[in-house]
Amino acid sequence: MAQGRQMLSLLKTAWLFIRQNDVPTIWRALMSREAHPLLQFIKYGLCGVLAAVTHNLIMATLSLTLFPAGKGMMADGVAISEALRGHNLVLNNAIAWPFGTIVAYWLNIRFVFTPGRHSRLVEMVLFWVVSAIGFFPGAYVVKWLAEDLSLPSTVAQLGFVFTSVAVNFLTRKFVIFKV
Repeated sequence: MAQGRQMLSLLKTAWLFIRQNDVPTIWRALMSREAHPLLQFIKYGLCGVLAAVTHNLIMATLSLTLFPAGKGMMADGVAISEALRGHNLVLNNAIAWPFGTIVAYWLNIRFVFTPGRHSRLVEMVLFWVVSAIGFFPGAYVVKWLAEDLSLPSTVAQLGFVFTSVAVNFLTRKFVIFKV
């Protein structure tokens, strides 16, 4: 109950700030490391979108070329099975994962979180570990949606993205960086 009131209070404060300030002031606040928690989450989301675009462009390119992962795609003149499609989706995501993680780390230390809770090396290792922790549930979800539920690969990929984002934000915010 108290957390709900606190969240409502944060939303009211953010809305009041936006209504009372001009665009340049809002932009400066958005770019500040001391941004309101709602603005910080929006920045995290925007950085996450750029990292996800990087990840998904690589994943889609691989899915259309080297390791077919589209529903109904052919490999060697034969339609790929749901099991192979699920396997290739996980493989393509595993190959794309480091590239998206590099983009996410750079954008997060540049625009969202304040580094310094840990040494840079420990911070990077934790960031990658958290990214891996978010990757594995996402990989399970993409495989389950593609193979077991036979959903289109794009829907399965959305399951991967949403699962990973939820895990990553919470652990990065509260474990890796200064709050």
